[in-house]
Amino acid sequence: MPEPMGDPATATEAAARLLRADILAGILPPATPLRLRMLADRYNIGATPLREALSRLAAQGVVVSEGQRGFSVPPVTRAHLLDITQSRQLVEPEALRLAMQHGDAAWEDEIVASFHLLKRELERRVSSSEAWLDAYEAKHHRFHRALIAACPLVAVKAFCDALYEQKTRYRRVLKSAGMLTDRTVEVHEELMQLTLAREAERAPAALALHIGTTADAVLRVFDAAPG
Repeated sequence: MPEPMGDPATATEAAARLLRADILAGILPPATPLRLRMLADRYNIGATPLREALSRLAAQGVVVSEGQRGFSVPPVTRAHLLDITQSRQLVEPEALRLAMQHGDAAWEDEIVASFHLLKRELERRVSSSEAWLDAYEAKHHRFHRALIAACPLVAVKAFCDALYEQKTRYRRVLKSAGMLTDRTVEVHEELMQLTLAREAERAPAALALHIGTTADAVLRVFDAAPG
């Protein structure tokens, strides 16, 4: 439902949140021009907060700034997907290694809780349902955040978060949820167990492998897509 106009700061936050959600879910397709009039009609938010939201999202890489031509949704490319994947494989396992060094009981509890929520969501899978995909992505993201939550480097965690969100957009745009299998639960359970056991080498290696394996599945869909 469109957000009403109100306090400018609140309107900018609402615009950024709605735009981010629609771009990451693939509702706004890749390379779509983000015209202010179209967005104002879509979200019932004024041009000034929308412009500020677009600038903020451009700084985060969620939208593309095209100078005098305005803004657009980023395209999807094989090279960019590989860039995201390899960056995650470098950074996220190291964040996990640091989290295992600093994690406490509350960190462990959140990993266990987020895994069981993810498992339950996968058990009621309806891959063709956008509502289910939204719920699944939220649970999956929560689990990956939980793994590295105890990492003391805030900027590293923020970078991991941004890379994860970009990967999410590829999954949604390419509709690769059909690649989910029963092994999905097993892989995440293994990640949980290795992390809780503070396996300093095996847990990061398993996470890097998981990131690469899921990217391979998305790449297969990408390569099979027409055009």
